Amino acid sequence: MDLIEFLRHEQKRLHQWMREAVSDLTMQEWNTVPAGNGNNIAFLLWHSVRTEDNILHYILQGRAPIWNEGHWAERLHLPARVQGTGMSTDDSQALHLTDPELFMVYVEEVWREYETYLAGITDGGAELSARMVAVKPLGQMPAILAIGQVCISHLFTHYGEISLIRGQFNKQGTII
Repeated sequence: MDLIEFLRHEQKRLHQWMREAVSDLTMQEWNTVPAGNGNNIAFLLWHSVRTEDNILHYILQGRAPIWNEGHWAERLHLPARVQGTGMSTDDSQALHLTDPELFMVYVEEVWREYETYLAGITDGGAELSARMVAVKPLGQMPAILAIGQVCISHLFTHYGEISLIRGQFNKQGTII
């Protein structure tokens, strides 16, 4: 197994777990903000998918994200430019989904394109390891690290948050 095969495996696992974690949520559960400074599941998944979309399209491919191309901000009545990074607690906690089913159409499109992108890499990640990219607010890093650190490791932490919130609704959390 090379590095790209590992990343593909982990990304597919992350996507499946997130898909399952939101599959049985009510509208209230999507949008309930937990006590303290945490964020609701809607924000956590929105931020995660927007991050993947931005890294894949803008950072790695130099194209507009699916969010922009598909006019998803307007369709979902969500912020057009931000993706959650650096948002104030008040702003992030105020984010609510009104149409989770439509939102999941966007989610699945991003996930499908990302999985296809990784499946098309045939050099084991050599080119991505050599290419430097700028990821705000982290700075310059090898492109392979943008995938592994930002789109997989970082997003698994958000999956953990989602799982914890599910437990507050008396629903099953992480199943390993």
